[in-house]
Amino acid sequence: MSNSDYPVSPQTREAILKVAEDVGYSPNRAARSLRTERSSLIGVILDNFSSQWAPVIVRGIQDVLHKKGYFTLVVNIPWEKHSRADVVKDLMGHSVDAFVFVETWHPVRERLDMLNNKPYVIVHRLFHESDPHSIIPDEAHNSALAVKHLLALGHEKVAYIAGDANYFSSSQRLDAYLDTMHAAGLGIRDGWIAQGEWRIPSGYQCAQRILAADEMPSAIVAANDELAYGALLAVIDAGLKVPDDIAIVGYDNNDISRISNPTITTVSLPLFPMGQVAAENLLRQLQADNREYAEQLIPGELIVRQSCGAPEGVEVYARDFVRATVE
Repeated sequence: MSNSDYPVSPQTREAILKVAEDVGYSPNRAARSLRTERSSLIGVILDNFSSQWAPVIVRGIQDVLHKKGYFTLVVNIPWEKHSRADVVKDLMGHSVDAFVFVETWHPVRERLDMLNNKPYVIVHRLFHESDPHSIIPDEAHNSALAVKHLLALGHEKVAYIAGDANYFSSSQRLDAYLDTMHAAGLGIRDGWIAQGEWRIPSGYQCAQRILAADEMPSAIVAANDELAYGALLAVIDAGLKVPDDIAIVGYDNNDISRISNPTITTVSLPLFPMGQVAAENLLRQLQADNREYAEQLIPGELIVRQSCGAPEGVEVYARDFVRATVE
């Protein structure tokens, strides 16, 4: 039962396991931790439980850790600085073996003393400074995927709606758009770049400004799907058609891109894979792997739907993603 090396015949072991199953026995993990000096508990700290992305990341983390016998204690971290330290201390009181910080705004390396030299990883960091133990989306690659897809369809007049400037990911996505356009030898007209704030109304307003430019683009890339959906509504309200008059591509692959009409071509945010990679990184640290760690960039995938006019997206309909009603 305790995985000891004490010699026990297969028949005896099978009989013991059968009795343990019948009585509902489970190992005392607290007692085991005294012997091994490991609790098999991982503290997972979230800045915001209500984030639409965090639960998917956590599932990716758990997918890997639970298979290796680790359990996760998931807690939401308050914004107050002293409370943030208290959360870490509380988890230390539960003898966690390591920490995972999910979508945190707070640089962890500034407070390493709180972690008592325990392993840690950061998934989808929101602060600007790089960290060797962080796992983030490959924003440059993912944003370039969207632009290159439109260029491959023959678009040369491509505008861009940027996300909230307070997020470092916003500037990375914008830079990738600029670099891809310049690498293709294509110019960017005045009024073709609009600064947004991630939300649908902002996408609508930004698209209105873009449509009012001296020369109208044939396509718009948006920094996320909510901005893309807002742009889609603005284009339709202007009496134009998507994708016939203006093609639109988003980023994230959230629900709105799958149920809009037309459905929105997008690039997936690799949430589940980021959680898996983070857990694998943590396991290596727990095994005392002394390798040099560096920030890991996880690529997303282009998902072609109706809004860009690509042939492979023609047969994708919003009804395919809506639960059928029961008659």
